[in-house]
Amino acid sequence: MSRVEEVLSRIENGNTIDTIARELDMNKSTLLAMVEFLVDDGYLERVEMRCSCSTRDLCEQCRGTDTGSEMVVYALTPKGAGMVERLKL
Repeated sequence: MSRVEEVLSRIENGNTIDTIARELDMNKSTLLAMVEFLVDDGYLERVEMRCSCSTRDLCEQCRGTDTGSEMVVYALTPKGAGMVERLKL
């Protein structure tokens, strides 16, 4: 399995960028560059996060105190999900 495939699979499973970088022994900046490439190439998309308390951005109460306000969530697009599904065959 290639690194790209491993990253897509781990994002599908809900892992964070920090966790993926640690588990794959990758520099976080390298992983973020790969993720941005996957976004640009249509395998991932950024998911807009909204507060459950109805404010515009994620407040500390809704995101938790251990996550910064710059939190970004990624999800597989149909193209990315198709790649991960082919790996399972």
